[in-house]
Amino acid sequence: MNLNLIQRGIPVAEIHWAIQSHPELWNQNTMRTQSPDSPHHGLDDIWARYGAADQDPTKPHDAHWHEPADILGIKPVCLDIMRLVGGSILGGVLITRIPPGVMCKKHFDRGWHADAHYKYALQITSAPGQFFCFEGESLESKPGDLYSFKNEFTHWVTNDTQYERITMIVCVRKEHVCRG
Repeated sequence: MNLNLIQRGIPVAEIHWAIQSHPELWNQNTMRTQSPDSPHHGLDDIWARYGAADQDPTKPHDAHWHEPADILGIKPVCLDIMRLVGGSILGGVLITRIPPGVMCKKHFDRGWHADAHYKYALQITSAPGQFFCFEGESLESKPGDLYSFKNEFTHWVTNDTQYERITMIVCVRKEHVCRG
């Protein structure tokens, strides 16, 4: 299985309210969404934790908190997720928004960060009819759902609804497990 529902009912209302209160945080970094060839084109991102601005993101690096993490108050939730899944190192944290009627196109993630971390998604907002998909399986997550996904396999997200879909992706390393 490429998708695994880990927990339901994580409180996300405060995170959602903080995001709604700070629309200026969207798209400060457009490295994933800018190119029309990107599967993420047409989506919106808030980068809360990643490498320093002067680091090459394709090379190994330590992730650092960025200003949006403090503004949105997400650090405790991210650290709780890392502890819940038995992680040893917190990597990148990305909040992504898929507008109504838009999809994140089929793709797989490669590169140092994608290969070195497990991916966990905390659903902040969603509606019936929005799906995280892999060949042969999909998940219609609800706000407060935490699930893992294997980003090294082809995946996509559909939003054939009238509502935006906001997901916080938390990347976690488990030193005792070797991936690759």
